[in-house]
Amino acid sequence: MPTHNYGRYIGAAIRSILNQGVPECEVIVLDGGSTDDTAQVVAGMAASHPNVKYFHQPDRGGIDADLERSVELAAGDYCWLLSADDALREGALDRMLREIEQGYDLLLCNRVWCDADLRPIKNESWLGGDPGDRELNLADRHEVAAYLSDARSLGALFSFMSCIVFRRAAWGCSASARSLRGTNYAHVARLFAIGSRGGRFRYLADPLVLCRGGADSFRAGGLPSRLLIDLQGYQAIADALFPGDDTLRRAVKSLVRKEHPWHRWVRARSEACDVGQWKRIEQLLDEFEYDPAAIRLIDPAGRILRCLLRLVPAHSRAP
Repeated sequence: MPTHNYGRYIGAAIRSILNQGVPECEVIVLDGGSTDDTAQVVAGMAASHPNVKYFHQPDRGGIDADLERSVELAAGDYCWLLSADDALREGALDRMLREIEQGYDLLLCNRVWCDADLRPIKNESWLGGDPGDRELNLADRHEVAAYLSDARSLGALFSFMSCIVFRRAAWGCSASARSLRGTNYAHVARLFAIGSRGGRFRYLADPLVLCRGGADSFRAGGLPSRLLIDLQGYQAIADALFPGDDTLRRAVKSLVRKEHPWHRWVRARSEACDVGQWKRIEQLLDEFEYDPAAIRLIDPAGRILRCLLRLVPAHSRAP
């Protein structure tokens, strides 16, 4: 559980684990220089739960480096990556332990989208339709192509870390993972490599994680910066995972378009103030094969929307 200044949330995340009644489960908290009460909150819980272990580093290393360090600090056979603002549903650990006993190396579950107070709003599935639980061979390009076609969200490609469990011994550092350091998605290459090397991957249809809305740390730079992270990251992922395979690279780009439909970029354009940043976004939208007509509409639509927003009093705008 890498964290930074999530003291107001991390207690709930840790309690959701401890309340599952699995005493052999350890909780690793890697704090990247928090200046709030994170240390005090975790220390208070560790005092009565020795399996809660707190590690402090003076600065944030970035999500790629901090995830890598968190796994290094763990002692368990399996790791569940959990954001400090999310929580496990009741019974989630028991369910995952039953799956682990079947010998799976990599598991991905679905999530419950919640409000800022972690009150459930709706269940979210990474795959379309009603796929149920399924085992997939990530070493078979035909199965990968079918999986990407069924996917409705980048969560199917491990973008949401709180739904991911893996065998720690299989967490290697491939050349593709090294090439993705700094994108915020180096873990995707590590996880995909587990399956492509023959590890057993199982998709679980059940939503086992509560995801807190409104607390996305990637949104700190605004919506354009947040969406740019996905464009740049998944362009690098497509190239690193599927070199020479245009079909699978285009499948990844198609999935990005599903995750971020063109009308979302209208809103992003309304917030953008950096001309250079927007030019980079336009270039990537073209590379991701968004409809050229829609791309042409985004800029003027953004200007119109920005003007309309100025006419609405700030206190009356939706959050």
